[in-house]
Amino acid sequence: MSRPPLYSLIAVTAAATLSVAACAPENAATAGDTENLIEVIPAADPTLPDPAVQAIGPVCAAPNAALVAEMQQQINAERERLGKSPVDFVENLTFAAQAHACDMATMGRPTVVGSNGSSVVHRVRAVEYTACSSAQLIGRSGDAYAQSAAWMNQAPDEEILIHQKFDDAGVGVVQQGGRFWWSVVMADNCS
Repeated sequence: MSRPPLYSLIAVTAAATLSVAACAPENAATAGDTENLIEVIPAADPTLPDPAVQAIGPVCAAPNAALVAEMQQQINAERERLGKSPVDFVENLTFAAQAHACDMATMGRPTVVGSNGSSVVHRVRAVEYTACSSAQLIGRSGDAYAQSAAWMNQAPDEEILIHQKFDDAGVGVVQQGGRFWWSVVMADNCS
């Protein structure tokens, strides 16, 4: 029996995804601050196991608090510079982001798909955050300043980072093998 592919919006160089949960169909997403729907492109690895409805990957040690604080500051500075509201950094989304940063470092590759086949939607649900929509940014560009600049230089990533509908976010980072593995989960609370 074949399983349906996971859906994610992946820009190869941008490594970002916008996944819509409860407030929109799974195969469409609203792009940025516009109301235009875009088709979500199937991008699953058929060799991965079917994800649990609510699943996150392995969790490693707590992130470096100074690195996380730098990234939080960078995210809100970019948002405020462009006239957007700052996001609140919440514990459950931080846990989901950290788990995925650890999962990517363990797999040795930057990807929005978890080792268990999970998407950002699965991970947000696993930490019991009631999101209308969620998005994830990933990267390995260096410290918080370099990674933030890399996201801001890619239109799909920038749009996610500064999207006005996101209220909350979480930042995860793992330093392994001289590299930083970044994961940022953004969501809007619809409860």
